[in-house]
Amino acid sequence: MIRNNDFSLEYINNLPCLLAHGQCAADRKKSTFLNETGVFIWNLLSDDIAIEDIFNKCYEYFEIPEDERPNARRSIQSYMDTLCYSGMVIDRDFYQKFDLKKHLKLNIAGLCLNLYGKSGLFDDSFKDFEDDSFSCSEDRIQNIYVYHIAPVFHENGELIMRDKEVTVIKTDDKYIITFPLWKYVEEVQISFDGTDVSIYVNDPENAKDEVFWAIRHAFLYFAGLHGLYALHSVSVEYDNKALMFSAGSGIGKSTHAAIWTRLYGTKQINGDLNLLGRNENGSYHVYGMPWCGTSGIYDKKTYDIIGIVLLRQDPKNSISHMKPEAKALASLNRIISPMWTQKMAEDVLNFTKGLSSAIPIWNYNCNMTDDAAACIKAEIDKTIR
Repeated sequence: MIRNNDFSLEYINNLPCLLAHGQCAADRKKSTFLNETGVFIWNLLSDDIAIEDIFNKCYEYFEIPEDERPNARRSIQSYMDTLCYSGMVIDRDFYQKFDLKKHLKLNIAGLCLNLYGKSGLFDDSFKDFEDDSFSCSEDRIQNIYVYHIAPVFHENGELIMRDKEVTVIKTDDKYIITFPLWKYVEEVQISFDGTDVSIYVNDPENAKDEVFWAIRHAFLYFAGLHGLYALHSVSVEYDNKALMFSAGSGIGKSTHAAIWTRLYGTKQINGDLNLLGRNENGSYHVYGMPWCGTSGIYDKKTYDIIGIVLLRQDPKNSISHMKPEAKALASLNRIISPMWTQKMAEDVLNFTKGLSSAIPIWNYNCNMTDDAAACIKAEIDKTIR
């Protein structure tokens, strides 16, 4: 435990009080008076100190007899809990008191996700990836804890990025993500190695959808650390492999995939997002995951990749060939995995450089007619046959 430096010990006519300022003032934390015991404990908290050491120092300083120590201990513990709930004291183990139960163990792309929290907070699609028998090395296990309370204090750090939907802050030991437009998820905290994730919700009865997307943010960060990246694309199964149509929102990738399904009977694999990775043999695959935009279309299977079609709207259908470096950069621009730092962006670029040299990537200017599907299908068949 250590005191929150957004509170300072001040005096009003010789009466001690804790004065809120900075982030705690912004969070409307209340300033409060302290008694002699409170001042003594506050001074102990200038350095990180265990709760047992606080008990023992109070026993000694206030000369508490042995037979009175159990009651004193309960009083001190209650007081410390109040300080923690009020955000005045930082206790790294504070949330362990909630003793969240494991709800599901998932296997997504060879990564293990353990979901802890109330069952009603987790989307039903996660059950399709449940695998209690799955085992892997500890560095490939992500523990996700969903707490049905708001954070007791808001930690600050270095602003990494912000837009209208997401803000990312870097502290000494983690990333903190907030979502300005969301109502129920207060923030997400992710350890640098991605193995430990805490999600804080203020209304567990209505937070399920936001928790689903919050877990996606945490998972894609973790996946990136293991060479797995999400391509904004719709995929269909063609020739028993995955063919992806990639484009920005509203360009027509879903429409194009639907034409393929109607004309050629292809099954859609994922309606919005495809997780790409390279296995130990050096071949690239699409891995199933539950996040698929609003399409509701996903598959938990793993597929080899035929190729990627980069769609652009145009009245006429035409296929243009790109140099390898142009393919790598064009593919990178369709990746939606986190690129919060230069190192993360460089890792994505190295991945797309390898990807673009290993699989076909077609640059396709097209309309959304049946002829557009026939044109690119003929080019794909010529390439893969």
